[in-house]
Amino acid sequence: MAIHAFVDESIRRDRYILCAVLIPADRLVAARALVRGLCLPGQRRWHFAKEPDSRRRHILTAMARWEGVQVAVFVGRGIEMHARADCMGRLVTYLVDLPAARLVIESREGLDHRDRHCIAAVLRKASVDLPYAHLPPHTEPGLWWPDAVAWAFGAGGKWETMVAPLVRAVFDEATARK
Repeated sequence: MAIHAFVDESIRRDRYILCAVLIPADRLVAARALVRGLCLPGQRRWHFAKEPDSRRRHILTAMARWEGVQVAVFVGRGIEMHARADCMGRLVTYLVDLPAARLVIESREGLDHRDRHCIAAVLRKASVDLPYAHLPPHTEPGLWWPDAVAWAFGAGGKWETMVAPLVRAVFDEATARK
């Protein structure tokens, strides 16, 4: 089954977290509908960091019950630009090994070129192709999944526990957690 990966970040103190939500192609329509259905009246999209705790609990509970969606988390440390490049390289290598059919990354507008260079280097080395795109989150509800999961994982405690059923793998070289 073709896997589509949706990627967003969370930055927490000394940790840079890159979260990839892996959705099988046959579950894409339903996964998008789930998160779209969690919008409040008048909302074009929700952004997890701006939601109150009660909404966060509601959203994460709905996501954690969803079957077929898995998450891979890549943790880096240090200067954000370097941590992102390191995490992105590890992520793309992971997706090539799956293999994933498509990668969608939340756009950071003027900074997307850095990701493109990193992705191209990994794909060139692996001699494979992986279609990918940088998109603004309001255009792709699949990006709302990693927005929520990355935030919860970064927050730790009860929030991380809520998304634990979705987490397939954590790659954190500083703690050797895999």
